[in-house]
Amino acid sequence: MSASVSPLRHILRLVQETRGSLRLEELAERAGVAPDEAASMVDYWVARGVLTREEVGGGCPAAGCGGCALKTSCAPSGRAGGGGIAPVLYAIRPARPADGGAGQRVG
Repeated sequence: MSASVSPLRHILRLVQETRGSLRLEELAERAGVAPDEAASMVDYWVARGVLTREEVGGGCPAAGCGGCALKTSCAPSGRAGGGGIAPVLYAIRPARPADGGAGQRVG
């Protein structure tokens, strides 16, 4: 990351350049911030309408926790351990302008 680019703008540029193909952890690593910081930065750009967040999947598999990759760290309510929240998968992408252009460019 260039010294003249803030982490907030760096997160935005990474999402724009990769068209949202990075996992949050990868995005955070490339921007040099913690995953929770990256999530907050994404939330900022979503609130401003520059990025969009779309739920693309989530919840628990019908077969239960046995086949889930998060089975050791997730304990949704009603399952062994209970009280947790089932994971949800989101896609974060650059927002499309109303005029159908190539996308809003910030910074």
